[in-house]
Amino acid sequence: MLILCLFLAFDELVCVVDREPITKGEINYISTLYPGVGSYDLLDKLINDKVILYLAEQDTMEVSEEEISQMRDELILNTPGLASLLEDEYLNEIYNEQIKVQLYTNKLVSVKFRERLKISPAEINKFYQTRRDSLIMPETVTLEKIQVSVLPEKDNRLLEKAEKIVADYKKGEDFAALVRRYSDDVATIPYGGRLGELLPSDLPPHLAGVLELKEGEAGIFESPTGYHIIKLDERQGIKLVISQILLEFDFKEEEVKKAERKALEVKKQWGIEDSTLPYEIETVGPLPVRTLPPAIISLIDTMDLGQISDPILEGMHFHMFRVKDREESKIPELSEIKDRLSGVMMQQKMMKLLSEWLEAEKKHIFIRKI
Repeated sequence: MLILCLFLAFDELVCVVDREPITKGEINYISTLYPGVGSYDLLDKLINDKVILYLAEQDTMEVSEEEISQMRDELILNTPGLASLLEDEYLNEIYNEQIKVQLYTNKLVSVKFRERLKISPAEINKFYQTRRDSLIMPETVTLEKIQVSVLPEKDNRLLEKAEKIVADYKKGEDFAALVRRYSDDVATIPYGGRLGELLPSDLPPHLAGVLELKEGEAGIFESPTGYHIIKLDERQGIKLVISQILLEFDFKEEEVKKAERKALEVKKQWGIEDSTLPYEIETVGPLPVRTLPPAIISLIDTMDLGQISDPILEGMHFHMFRVKDREESKIPELSEIKDRLSGVMMQQKMMKLLSEWLEAEKKHIFIRKI
């Protein structure tokens, strides 16, 4: 709390709720937790948060440190990169405050609206009938996948090279110098490999692990293009400033042909359900077909159930797919989604009741925007 108080003392005041200040810096910091939300909406949220804390205090409600810790641990476990983000002490305090607000909100809702938070079967049926045409379930597919590496890990020259570069960086070599010496990304070489400022949402799936890096740390990530040695230069709130060394895959022709022959042998074994198949079969899905890469959509559109695709080279591996199951798009029956509809309706009703109640209570609390 001392950090928060010191920060507030030298910050620009934008609003007061009862005797609690809201500053411009607080809004800027909380924006890292709610990317894409505008400053005016964030101010309104912070006002509501202060009102909730005030009302909880008036009702003598309490939230224990154990409750805060438990919710915090769950959120960090399910949110990649959050733990690193919260290394900022001020942001960490704001985040704990947000957890406290959520816990108080849950308790206030339980006490104030318990009897009104009920959804009848008739309400669910009406909701379903009026929105039936918009509740279409998309076409889905469940795939089985096997991948065969072009090179075994022990013979992977490029990975060995990437590991050496990271080791040299850890020994103190300048990253920009390593970029100039090794990187295949000609566009970023003149800039020391710098990729600029990125939001977590901007990161492609193969770079998601960058969120776990600490400032100044470098890691190796594989993509269909090659190996990316990514250095996290700096965290600017939720934004990441990163640089990379790209080592593009460049296999010898005989290596690729040998791996393809091996993949075709694996396909044959897989097709006859050979129990000695030395590769793991990974099941993926069910997935909405529209979310798959265009190349995979084109492939499975031509395949029947149980059919295995020819090997497809992508990056370091030959991939083969088998269509295990397919569900056409359809309007679900009410019985299939009744529980989900009930949950959505309950959430909507709770938010409406909470919003109306807060607006009424604000009339009795001193709130002034500056």
